[in-house]
Amino acid sequence: MHRKIVDIALRYRFMVLLATLTIIIFGVYSYSQLPVDAFPDISPIMVPVFVEADGMAPEEIERLITFPIESTMNGLPGVSHIKSTSAFGMAVIYVYFADDIDIYFARQIVSERLSDAMAALPDLEEPPVLGPISTGLGQIFIYYLTLDEGADTEGKAPTTYLREINDWIVKYQLQTVPGVTDILSMGGHVLQYQIRINPFALNKYTITLEELIDAVKENNRNAGGQYLVLSSEEYLVRGIGLLQTLDHIREIPIKVFDGTPIKIADIAEVSYGEEIRRGVVSRNGEQEVVSGLVLKLFGENTSRVIENLYKKIPAVQQSLPEGVNLYPFYEQAELVENATWTVKKALLQGALLVVIILALFLGNLRCAFIVALSLPICALISIICMKYYGISANLMSLGGIAIGIGMPGLPSGVTDRSSFFLSSCNP
Repeated sequence: MHRKIVDIALRYRFMVLLATLTIIIFGVYSYSQLPVDAFPDISPIMVPVFVEADGMAPEEIERLITFPIESTMNGLPGVSHIKSTSAFGMAVIYVYFADDIDIYFARQIVSERLSDAMAALPDLEEPPVLGPISTGLGQIFIYYLTLDEGADTEGKAPTTYLREINDWIVKYQLQTVPGVTDILSMGGHVLQYQIRINPFALNKYTITLEELIDAVKENNRNAGGQYLVLSSEEYLVRGIGLLQTLDHIREIPIKVFDGTPIKIADIAEVSYGEEIRRGVVSRNGEQEVVSGLVLKLFGENTSRVIENLYKKIPAVQQSLPEGVNLYPFYEQAELVENATWTVKKALLQGALLVVIILALFLGNLRCAFIVALSLPICALISIICMKYYGISANLMSLGGIAIGIGMPGLPSGVTDRSSFFLSSCNP
């Protein structure tokens, strides 16, 4: 049988050469299209649901929010189990699916069922939302913002000013990078426009809190009014009422008392404030910073997303106010490169050893080269199969190829790479 295969190969040399060339070209192309990660992502298919309910105790969260949503999610096709966490002011429900369920189909049916569960929930300021389309290994990039000494913060605290810039400038621009599904803000203070009411003034002018709240809502919106045609031009008619500054809030009228309009400035102090927070981000344990955590879209190529992020950062830096600086702190690109290079180096060393040993024992360099040529061909065939089945190129898959074609093992440098990851994650 082996002799017959050799005879056919020698008889149809052009076809063998063409097939070999096809495997090499298609194998290299398949590798360029493979998602490249440091480790295989074995995270289950899971859809998180986040619900915020300010001021509610964990017991109320569990009884009024978590349990109704959990009960509604039961019975969805492909659901394996459901977990949840009820904390002060927040509920998180994790809906797990079988591994063969498409992540987007899972999110679709959870979103549909979540709409049905809204009727059983109490009145919430913000509706429940689904978590990002990512996994535990999707945290591929971390950056932080700093402020130069003496920079203008528009009357806000430095950490509040940086958090506002991160939430409204940096995040929106980085989310345009292909492969980025979400960016989580960490550190700093969330800006609030606070109306600190004087209760004695409320009593003096017989104003209730409901009247004050209604006045702010009614005076914080724009209104459209069609258009006017003058000569050959159209002029839009609008009522501009959207609040933009503290003075706008102070000038809002609440009611008329003894013929005099009572404004918010007459009964309260209006100023910038900070939302209550439960954590802080520090750099080297010395300086508090505002940070952002970039999450990769499920199934995307980690190295390519990080490369696109680095291309986007100069444009983001140019759009920042003077004195604000953005610094990358951690990214998985080096970890991915080191992990995959460990296996590539093992393949190269193995092929070189095969050529040397066969050349010494056979005394024929041509035969040794022909045998060694089968190693990369076998590896490329494996990569083509990985592309077909959607398997990423990582330390485990490439290591399996190395072992499968006869490599003795991986270098000890793999252990050193894990220590690099831990040291990089500590601020």
